[in-house]
Amino acid sequence: MKSKYLIVLFATMLLACGVGKEKNDEEKSGLTSREEIRLKQYQVQGAKVYATYCANCHQQDGKGLASLYPPLAGSDYLLENLPRAACIVKHGQSKEIVVNGVTYNQMMPANPITNLEIAEVLTFIGNAWGNEAGLVGVKDLDKWLEECEEDY
Repeated sequence: MKSKYLIVLFATMLLACGVGKEKNDEEKSGLTSREEIRLKQYQVQGAKVYATYCANCHQQDGKGLASLYPPLAGSDYLLENLPRAACIVKHGQSKEIVVNGVTYNQMMPANPITNLEIAEVLTFIGNAWGNEAGLVGVKDLDKWLEECEEDY
């Protein structure tokens, strides 16, 4: 009888510790466990999209190419306005921009990728190389793209 009580007590303690840890992790990141899984999936898929469409100019390490193509790693321009970044990925960019105090005026072409792929690549870029932007969901992205300015 005493051993059954100890087993139940021990199992309850383990369960409570596991639930508490999960909740603390969720509170820490601000994401549910489902969103955490989606964040990781988007980062993996986004890395593939980045390698295909972005790395030639912005480089594998996200540091850009001299004064021709801006960095994405630690980019103030990118991180201050992800909706603008979504519009640029979708529609391209032809006007001059300033990234981390450096002026860039190379044209960036529009990318022939889906909205899901844009969400994935922005999630990857937004969380790679020390960036901490979190998850870019497709619903948010769709809304952002509806509000794009036309002078990119």
